[in-house]
Amino acid sequence: MLAFLLAACRPDATDLGEPVDTSLPKVGSNVLQFYGAVPKNLLFLSVDTTRKDHMGFYGNQKNLTPFLDRVAAEGLVMDDHTQCSCWTFGATTCTLAGRSNIERGHMPRLNGDDTNRPKVPDDTPFLATWLGEAGYSSVVISGNSWLSKEWGNTQGYDQSLRPSAGSALGVYESGVKALENQIEADRPAHWFLHLHFMEAHASYDPPAEYIVGEEDLEPWPKDLTNRSNHYDDRGQWPQMTEAEQDLLEAHLRILYEGEIRHLDDELSEVWSKLEQKGYLDDTLVVLWNDHGEQFWEHGYQTHAYGLQREENDGILMFWASNIVPGRYAGPTSAIDLVPTLLDLVGAPMPPEVTGFPIGTAPQDRIRRADALARLGGVNMSIKDGLKMTYYWNGRVSVYDRRVDPLELNDLFDPTDPKQLELWADVKDQAQRMAPLVVGGSPSPVFPPTLP
Repeated sequence: MLAFLLAACRPDATDLGEPVDTSLPKVGSNVLQFYGAVPKNLLFLSVDTTRKDHMGFYGNQKNLTPFLDRVAAEGLVMDDHTQCSCWTFGATTCTLAGRSNIERGHMPRLNGDDTNRPKVPDDTPFLATWLGEAGYSSVVISGNSWLSKEWGNTQGYDQSLRPSAGSALGVYESGVKALENQIEADRPAHWFLHLHFMEAHASYDPPAEYIVGEEDLEPWPKDLTNRSNHYDDRGQWPQMTEAEQDLLEAHLRILYEGEIRHLDDELSEVWSKLEQKGYLDDTLVVLWNDHGEQFWEHGYQTHAYGLQREENDGILMFWASNIVPGRYAGPTSAIDLVPTLLDLVGAPMPPEVTGFPIGTAPQDRIRRADALARLGGVNMSIKDGLKMTYYWNGRVSVYDRRVDPLELNDLFDPTDPKQLELWADVKDQAQRMAPLVVGGSPSPVFPPTLP
């Protein structure tokens, strides 16, 4: 019975493994197109704590992600993508809601304790809600508790579960088992499976065979694969000598690269198992990250500190067996994913969604991000490559991403008209965000040099 039900959600067996007929008409949107038909099913592979600049398909030369590079070559990659926050609760919530957390009227909070960390209000609609109304049966398996029923950001999924084992394969096994049960019970016309992988989150502890280059370094006195040691030594960074700082950073970078290598291999195995079971047939696969990871490029290590490129640059690619492959160079935001998919399947566009189907955003659009994390409040706005980040202690930085993609040269000038335009937007976002802070937090301090 189960095999029959699965077959109902994919093409006829005679079509499996056959080359895509590129003579078929292209359907879909102007950007996201497919030969012959839009896939019926949807699979999310969301990866935690994964830096964009460690992906080969985004230019990394260390061959850390050979599997994902092959998938990207067959798919459609977004080249200029930003996340909407810098930590898991904040980023997954705005991504899956199709609008910013400020616009939703609820601010995920990391600093503080559970008495001032409000969960997402009940009856908040998300992508799974709207896909459910369009006939999709849905399951989410998340390796990170910040994406879970506990915090309210998996509303709309028919099942929201934690994996039976913490590895990527554990996420896969739990997800497929739950989906098979869902398909057998509901016999849906379409399904939506969301697998969220915890890798490559700190502490970085990949299998030894994935650690390359550590033998060339002087030993570090503590085991950095231990979370407490990692976080303790990270906290001692300002008091270290320059040589100690360099050595700690080198060890952590090597361990993190090992995590990325391991994740790539795990995803390759997950992909193979999905393929064998037929779950990649007639399915649109979406790979995205919730945030990146900083290695003191802007003063801190790990994430949930700021909205600079290391933590905030987004990964987004689409794959299907019949997708028209390519790259999209236009600016996109994490909140664009929901409207893109709803538009693709012909579902009504909810009025609360503020993202745009990819390729339809106005040219003068400002992309935004926000966070209430380790340093308190932070807001970011970017337009035409000019990016402004504002911390609520009053610190403002401006980078021109067109000539300074690493965000190394701070161009902040309180008299520049373009920067003043960005400041008006950033200040407005901060003022709208401040009343959403629960349990007390320093209010935004606005620089006296700015209006």
